[in-house]
Amino acid sequence: MKRVKESDAALAELIKNDAETAAYQIAEAYAYRGDKDHAFEWLERARRQRDPGLAGLRRDPLLPNLRDDPRWNVFLHTMGLADDQVKTSAL
Repeated sequence: MKRVKESDAALAELIKNDAETAAYQIAEAYAYRGDKDHAFEWLERARRQRDPGLAGLRRDPLLPNLRDDPRWNVFLHTMGLADDQVKTSAL
């Protein structure tokens, strides 16, 4: 919506006030904005914090632009969620 100033301010406030509990949401915001470097930094922080948001990582609608980045599969592997690590069963 081109409200860059408002978006920047809201993200800065989220980081200032909630970095210890909202790392995954911060990563989502950066990913949505197309800032992959910061998104992966915050995903790693979310992993270290054991952020419960990571449970929906593979199907998160705010992260599709990260999936073509080589760091995506590395991160999934670190989380134990890479394709070769996830067992699927036919119902």
